[in-house]
Amino acid sequence: MQSNFSSQDIERIVRMVVERLMSGGTASPPAVAASVGELRLNVKLVTVETLKGKLNDSITVLCVPTKSVVTPAVKDELKQRGVELRRIDQTDCGQKQTTPGVVNAAKQSISAAWQSTARTEQVGSLNQAVDRAIAMAKSDQMAVILSEQPELAVAAANRTSGIRAMVACGSHDWQAAAKSLGANLVVCHPGQWQDSDVPRFLTTLWNLRGTAGPTWIK
Repeated sequence: MQSNFSSQDIERIVRMVVERLMSGGTASPPAVAASVGELRLNVKLVTVETLKGKLNDSITVLCVPTKSVVTPAVKDELKQRGVELRRIDQTDCGQKQTTPGVVNAAKQSISAAWQSTARTEQVGSLNQAVDRAIAMAKSDQMAVILSEQPELAVAAANRTSGIRAMVACGSHDWQAAAKSLGANLVVCHPGQWQDSDVPRFLTTLWNLRGTAGPTWIK
């Protein structure tokens, strides 16, 4: 039997019920970004109003407590945006690693978008960056280097057996290239990326780790 209620109507009803069950409640605490591309909300009720001003294009994961009520309108909004909903105790949200390590060898100043992950490391030279990223790629199956000389970094990294390095630019189809190559090390020129694209880029790369490349690539 089809319901005559819209998702907005259901949200209003759920909000009214939850608000009546809550007593002595306080204002919702601010959202906390636990890692790049992740939004954490420590609230009992998640509505469209709750997300206003917090859910932007850089967010790929929304974390909420297990017992939080998430209204149907919010779930519809998340689905439309391609944002994953996670429950904190199910995924250790905010602690589970969701992005690759970033080794910064760029001479220019990089934006906060690259530095927002706790796994960003600054090194003194491109040679050191390649060595560090190779170690990360072997253990994590994915690593990122920032450099104004991405082609040189890729050439150096690909001398190592088991490393499949590639250059990624925000204006090209890097995702298809990473999948077809089975890349485990990606080099970026930080000046060729929009800040808003960086969080989703890093999260997607992490999800692509372990992708098998052609059998003839060693």
